[in-house]
Amino acid sequence: MKLQVFLSAFLACSSAVVASPIENLFKHRAIKVYHSKGINSTLPIWNGSNVSNATYANSTNSTTNTTSSDNSQLQVIVTGGQVPITNSSLTHTNYTRLYNSSSALNITQLYNVARVVNETIQDKSSSGAVVVTNAKSLEALSFFFSIVFDTEKPIVVTQDSSYAIPVANDKKAAKRGVLSVTSDKLVYSGVFTPASACSYGAGLPVAIVDDQEEVKWFFDASKPTLVSSSSVIRKEYSNFTSPFGLLENGVPIVPIVYDGGYSTSLIESLSSAVQGLVVVSSGSTNSTSSTIESTEIPVVYAQANTPLNFIDNKDVPKNAVGAGYLSPIKAQILLSIAAVNGVTSKSALETIFP
Repeated sequence: MKLQVFLSAFLACSSAVVASPIENLFKHRAIKVYHSKGINSTLPIWNGSNVSNATYANSTNSTTNTTSSDNSQLQVIVTGGQVPITNSSLTHTNYTRLYNSSSALNITQLYNVARVVNETIQDKSSSGAVVVTNAKSLEALSFFFSIVFDTEKPIVVTQDSSYAIPVANDKKAAKRGVLSVTSDKLVYSGVFTPASACSYGAGLPVAIVDDQEEVKWFFDASKPTLVSSSSVIRKEYSNFTSPFGLLENGVPIVPIVYDGGYSTSLIESLSSAVQGLVVVSSGSTNSTSSTIESTEIPVVYAQANTPLNFIDNKDVPKNAVGAGYLSPIKAQILLSIAAVNGVTSKSALETIFP
C-alpha cells in the first residue's frame, strides 16, 4: 500500500517538474506495444473523405473562409496564441479554431492538431499551413510536427499568425521541413525551436521577419539531419510519419523527472504504469552521476538549458539512452512518438536520438 501511494506521488510530481507538453498524460491509460523496427506501418492510410467525420477532443473546430476555393489557400489552425483581426497577409487564407488553450497541449491534442494539418496539406488547393499556439506549446508542437510530417509544403508554428503568414507564403519556405516563428520574429527549424523567445536553442535561426513583413533567409533550403530523407527516422521508421498512431495504440505516459537518487526497484516498479522516462541531467557537463536506468522501460537523459552539452550514450548509465542535443521536452516528444509506434528497445532508440 505504501509503495502504491509513493508511486502515485512520484508520478504526480514528475509531471510538474518540467513544463511539459504532455502534462495531462496521467489522465489516460496506454496500451503497451512492442518494438516494430523494419516493418511496414499498419496505421490507417490518409483518406480525405474520412476526416470530416473525425472527432477532436475539447475543440470548437470552427472554420472561417476568406477566399474562394479557386485559388491556392493557406490554412491557419488556431490552438491558442494571437490572431489579429486584420492583417495585410490575410488574402487567400482560411481560419480554423481547434482549441483556445493557454496551457501546454498534451500528446492527445498534438495528434488531434496533426490530423487537421494532415487534412490541410493533402488538399490540392492548399499552399501550406500555419498553426497558432500558446507559448507553452511552441517548442513541443514544432518538434512534434517535424517528426510526424514529411512534406514539401510549408508548415509554420507560431504564437502570432501575423509573424508566420509571411513565412508560409514565401516560396523559399518550401523544402525546409516544419518551421517555427518566435515572438521576436526569428524563424527556426522545428527541430531546433527554442524553449522560449530570446532563449538559447541547439540551432541557429534560419530567417527573420522584418517590420515590412518580408522574410530574410540566412541559409539555403534544407532539412535537419534528424529528419532528412536519409535519416534513420525517415528510412527505417516511416510509421512515425503518421497522425493516426495514437488511435491505434493508445496514449503513452512518458513523464519528465529530475536527476535524483531513485532506487532501481522503484524505477522497475514503474514499468507497468509508464512507457518511458526522461531524466533531466542536473550536471554542469554532459556527463551524469545518476544511476537511473531500467531494462523494462526506456530511460532517456536530456540536458536542460545548456544546448551546447551533447549527451551521448557513453555519458549515461548502461541501460539508458542519451538524448544528444534534444531538450527534455523534445526528448519526451520523440520518446512518446516512438512508444506510440512500438519502438521501445534501447538499440532502436539509440539510432533514433541524435
